[in-house]
Amino acid sequence: MIWKGGKGENMEVAVAMSGGVDSAVTAWLLKQRGYKVVGVHFKTEPDIFFSQYKLIHKVCCSPDDTRDVKKIAQKLDVELHVIDIHKEFKKEIIEDFIKGYQHGLTPNPCVKCNRKIKFFYLKKFADKVGAELYATGHYTRIDNGRLLVAKDEKKDQSYFLALVQKEILKGLLLPIGEYKKDEVRKIAQDNDLVVSSKPDSQDVCFIPDGDMRSFFKKSGVPLKKGKIIDTSGKVVGEHEGYQLYTIGQRKGLGVAVGERVYVVDIIASKNIVVVGKKEELYKKSAQVVDVNLQVDLPEEVDCECKVRSTTKKVPCHVNFGERTVVKFSEKVLPVPGQLLAFYDGKYLLGGGTMVNS
Repeated sequence: MIWKGGKGENMEVAVAMSGGVDSAVTAWLLKQRGYKVVGVHFKTEPDIFFSQYKLIHKVCCSPDDTRDVKKIAQKLDVELHVIDIHKEFKKEIIEDFIKGYQHGLTPNPCVKCNRKIKFFYLKKFADKVGAELYATGHYTRIDNGRLLVAKDEKKDQSYFLALVQKEILKGLLLPIGEYKKDEVRKIAQDNDLVVSSKPDSQDVCFIPDGDMRSFFKKSGVPLKKGKIIDTSGKVVGEHEGYQLYTIGQRKGLGVAVGERVYVVDIIASKNIVVVGKKEELYKKSAQVVDVNLQVDLPEEVDCECKVRSTTKKVPCHVNFGERTVVKFSEKVLPVPGQLLAFYDGKYLLGGGTMVNS
């Protein structure tokens, strides 16, 4: 089975190759359709970073990934460029991630990485080598310069591309958006690609062991104990550092108040974590900043939106402005720092970052 897209007729396309199965099959599919593929592998961390960890989990852009991508390129007879951008990644993604937590937010580094690192440097590389087109292994489709959800909606990654600028979409190809994950792995297996059974990467690639406390300590972020209060202002416990908590968190709070409670607010300026009942998490509106639109829209519009990649789309009314206001048709859980993505049916319209009301 091959990609259902048009033939390449030897057109040159730059393919971001991470060392995983999705980007490997992306390169294979494009070659099958007659494109001249030039691969690029971006190293986002120096090798010394990974020597600190026992790599139990799959980590993005590790030394293993670099070795795998070289094997894939050799197998596919693809010219490969390996580019070290770990300094840029540290500045744009890791430092921004830390800053967000310092302000009591829960940032989404993958969303910002797609905008500021992956697609930015992929386009830059394509321009450098003279390729008019570029491609990634995202489970999303593109139709006349517009993004729409993948055929396999359970694997759809359109949410994570909501901050990618519309001018980037003009030369973008997304071949595996037409396939289901098991079909992609079958293609890799049938064509003897070494990554056919390689596990998917973790959400936060620069915290491979998932230990936030250790990450903040190594990053020089002071974690100070403080009060945990309920929504009436009563002190119900003590936290180990507000940066270790996120809105909606239930486990690991260390408070006993006779009922199940969740983190409903983080007051960074006062070093306070606020807990409350589950229903206190849900809201009928949210404020959004740094909005990126991939299509032209009026000042007010009715559409759908998602507040997390795994939640369903809900109808909403949007009033764009300096601080965009989104009113939902039903209560949802908007987490400050996370992305809110706008949709028109299966088409992605754009998105922005939710902030405290």
